[in-house]
Amino acid sequence: MADAETSDVIVMRGARAAAANGIPQITEQIAALERAVVENPSLAFDLAKFIVESTCKTILTERGIGFDRRDDLPKLYKAVTMNVPMLPVGASGEAEARKKLLQTLNGLHTALQGVCDLRNSCGFTAHGSDAQRPAMEGVQAILAAQAADAIVGFLFSAHRVERDGMQPKTTGHSRTIDRLLDTVYDPISMIGEPYALSEALYATDREAYLAVAASVDESRNVLAEFAAQHPSCLKPSIREIRFVHYEDVAYLKTLDDKGTVELEDTSFISDGADGLFFSPSNSADQNADLLVQKFDPYSIINCFELFTSDAAERVVQAYEASKPATLILPQAAGDAQ
Repeated sequence: MADAETSDVIVMRGARAAAANGIPQITEQIAALERAVVENPSLAFDLAKFIVESTCKTILTERGIGFDRRDDLPKLYKAVTMNVPMLPVGASGEAEARKKLLQTLNGLHTALQGVCDLRNSCGFTAHGSDAQRPAMEGVQAILAAQAADAIVGFLFSAHRVERDGMQPKTTGHSRTIDRLLDTVYDPISMIGEPYALSEALYATDREAYLAVAASVDESRNVLAEFAAQHPSCLKPSIREIRFVHYEDVAYLKTLDDKGTVELEDTSFISDGADGLFFSPSNSADQNADLLVQKFDPYSIINCFELFTSDAAERVVQAYEASKPATLILPQAAGDAQ
């Protein structure tokens, strides 16, 4: 595993905590950056920028804030720092303290951007070059890694603490509730025009919309747990994997990096004995546990679109290799020779 192949020079604890708690797609890049500061410093600069960019995109996606996939790091970073509260609401001297904290974070970002630009302007060795590397390049690579680690660790922690501490989203639109209503119910017609049920209900009967939201049981995000259970298998675009229960149906919910919510009715999956594998009589968290701990890879690829095509092919090959080469049918007693 890439996690274990770390450098003795630097261990990115802040970034590793973020990867373990919601950004598993940067795990391999973190390990690569830790090694690169010693083995290939010129690569470290690009990896540091990539890790911060991925973190910013994840934060913006989770908070429902739009951005262009082509936005560069400064623009992404600014969007995050403008939308993630840096201090608890009501903190003494919050406005002034936030200003000072933002100045500190901007200084870290400037340091990261500066050493990356310096690497280009000073003509440090290109990726894969066998030329002798200047000793100073290694020192600056460590600075880039440390700056990225501090930025990622703080921003993701601030985002998660604030987001997880917020009241449930019961005062406005919810992408999950919208998708759920539009999955369960057909569009309706108003003044001869079709409207999605979620849109019509929110506009005409807000209390009914919020009542639906209150009745939904949604599990924790098990993306990191699932990725750890099935390394190098998960589609990189997936940002959340949860179970959503509504009206005696257990749905598997996925959220991708574009903010698209998909819900899969799991009622077609049987355990062959007691009925449904993901029973709605369980809690949503219990079904999430079943997915991570009990649902085998071959069943996963046959029921859900969570794995990459390469990973699915590997699963099929492993399954085929484990089957008996010849099926031996039992003989009737009279047929025995």
